[in-house]
Amino acid sequence: MTGTNQNVPNIVTELDPIFRPKSVAVVGASNTPGKWGFNILNRILVGGYGGNIFPLHPAAGEIQGLKAYKRLSDIPTQVDLVVLAVPALQVPDVLRQCVEEQVGGALVITAGFAETSADGVELQSEIVKIARDGGIRFIGPNCLGIWSSAVRLSIAGTATRQGSIAFVSQSGAFGASLITLAEAKGYGLSKFISSGNQADLNVADYLEYLAEDDDTKVIVLYIEGVPEGRRFLDMARKVSRIKPIVLYKAGRTSIGGRAVRSHTASMMVEDAVFEGVCAQAGLVRVYDTNRLFDTAAALASAPLPKGPNVGIISMTGGNAVVCSDTCAYLGLEVPELDENTKDHFSENVLAEHAPRPSNPIDLAGDFSTPLLHARCAEALAELDYIHGLIVTPPSLNRTRGGDDKITIEAVSRIAAIPGRYGKPVLALGRQSADDQVATILRDAGIPLYQSPEDGAYAMKALVSYATFQSPGD
Repeated sequence: MTGTNQNVPNIVTELDPIFRPKSVAVVGASNTPGKWGFNILNRILVGGYGGNIFPLHPAAGEIQGLKAYKRLSDIPTQVDLVVLAVPALQVPDVLRQCVEEQVGGALVITAGFAETSADGVELQSEIVKIARDGGIRFIGPNCLGIWSSAVRLSIAGTATRQGSIAFVSQSGAFGASLITLAEAKGYGLSKFISSGNQADLNVADYLEYLAEDDDTKVIVLYIEGVPEGRRFLDMARKVSRIKPIVLYKAGRTSIGGRAVRSHTASMMVEDAVFEGVCAQAGLVRVYDTNRLFDTAAALASAPLPKGPNVGIISMTGGNAVVCSDTCAYLGLEVPELDENTKDHFSENVLAEHAPRPSNPIDLAGDFSTPLLHARCAEALAELDYIHGLIVTPPSLNRTRGGDDKITIEAVSRIAAIPGRYGKPVLALGRQSADDQVATILRDAGIPLYQSPEDGAYAMKALVSYATFQSPGD
């Protein structure tokens, strides 16, 4: 906990009971599979959370092997986090109990508030007043839950692969689907927050909290609306100086805006205005949700480039052309190599049948010499006018009769380049997340992208964020 005056709440002391709770109560817990109250409690149990867990149900008894309680006041110890999975009309009474029992924070899963009707708007205003008058912060309503790696608390699905990316999503189910995609690529999370209607806590609060979270290196946002727009801008600008923020903004068109109003009661923000906000605040905006975590993975681990010049090494000509085209389209430079370097590559590095190198460097399908990849990457990294590399690493393939030990040596040499030269390296390949090549690269902080476009977009994000961090350079 931070802060010079312990009597004045700060965001860490307010939200630690939610993200690092020592005890969790589930109101509306159930023994019936398929019900929200069953799923939530089961996720907490299966996810490996080690704190005290208290199911609550009017009939009490035993729920999923745990002693149940009728009301919060029946629980014999202090409760940090209360999860509400009860009908919307019951939420105000439960929040009043939270105030009376001085719980640390709440998570309102329940839907049926401002996203539904005028009555829902009124009900949402009521629960906000109860919480604020009582000094309690809550997530939601109309949300899926959270995942916190610090205490292995999983309320929004099964426990994810642990990592250094925090993900705040205004859509619960869609956010969960993006996590599934991220896990398949080998990316891990420190936190997942399904923010829902953002009636109390909103994205600006989460940014402020995550800026202080040692488990988080980069923050990913999927947002549909921005409550407290001025505060969001100020907080985003402040946090971006500390950690990168990657963002996808839904509701860019009038039709999309209509959809988000019915989804999370969010108001549309003119996209041109929002684009200006991103530029001012140093936000890395993406326009393809598939690239959210690809971009975050690079920003979480790669050193920032000192300029826009990219060196590209590809096993095939087509891959090289597409990667170069995409880099140029994004405003990156792919400088031609100087004549001395071309001579060095032709005479000492490349195969005899390879074309004279320029940039990109085409390895001409030389699958039999894995160390060629490493020698080329190291030679490019030594050039002062190359600021970052996009490289196709060798792959393990015993059907070609190659020596996997040599392949591993080559990949390990590529993996050492960021630390040795202080330049980012991004890899292109079709290896699975659990492939040994992918694992070596990932452990060294080098993401592996399946398309040349994805690699180029990730490099552009690194250059953009580096420019924001050092605008005068």
